[in-house]
Amino acid sequence: MAADGHATPAQLQRWRTQGHDRIDPVHFAFLEALQQRAHAHDGALRRVLDARMQVLLDAYAARIESQPATADATARPAVTLSDLPAPRNADYPQLPALAEFRSMWASLRTESQVRQTLAQEAPSDSGPLNSSMLVHRTLGWMGEVSPGYLQHFLAYVDNLAWLDTLQQRGTLPSRDSAAPGAKPRRRTAR
Repeated sequence: MAADGHATPAQLQRWRTQGHDRIDPVHFAFLEALQQRAHAHDGALRRVLDARMQVLLDAYAARIESQPATADATARPAVTLSDLPAPRNADYPQLPALAEFRSMWASLRTESQVRQTLAQEAPSDSGPLNSSMLVHRTLGWMGEVSPGYLQHFLAYVDNLAWLDTLQQRGTLPSRDSAAPGAKPRRRTAR
């Protein structure tokens, strides 16, 4: 097939109507984009783009021929949302040891964070509502009563600290910054 300005769009359209665009949607989109780019140029650049297009068209035609024939080539395969995040690939099997390692790492990290926090001495002359004293007591009791909850709580605190760091760097907008053109919120007297 000659990759001239007229044959290429017709070939791509024929493949699309036959359903061959679904063999490799990304590659097919690339072919269409390259065809449009070549159409916009003349001269030596056009000849280079046409030659590249011809090579890619021949390779895609070979892929089409290597595909097994189906009864209904235009039928789209059923894709559910669960198919998207969980690719079924034999190269990446589920590893039970990985889940065990994650669990062990989370518990070690929790223990380390609690140890670091409790190692900091609370002021001895602090009152019952001193925030440092309350944190010490709470972490100690949480670790005794529900270690799993303590692990989730510390992960939550880590996420909040990370978001605070992003906000201070300017990556995230601050709570006080309003959208452009938005009116500031008024505080109502109660």
